[in-house]
Amino acid sequence: MSNEDKFSDGEELLKILIRSAPNNLREIRFFDNFKISLEILGSFLEGWRGRPSLSILTSDPVYEGENYINLVKKYKDDGVIKDFRREI
Repeated sequence: MSNEDKFSDGEELLKILIRSAPNNLREIRFFDNFKISLEILGSFLEGWRGRPSLSILTSDPVYEGENYINLVKKYKDDGVIKDFRREI
């Protein structure tokens, strides 16, 4: 699977979650072949605003990059994200 396909799959999954996730969803785990671009993650988090704070767990080190860290901090400060961490 190419990186482009991985980003496409991640984008589609987040769109489905915004449309269909139950109000009691509090944690999302992304492992293996899911990659989410910075833009798509920002759009998802903006769409999640007003719902219960979300914990997001991932295994990919790409989310430890400075741009992702800054985005996550912004949404943590706004109360959209409760926790965002990488688990191996």
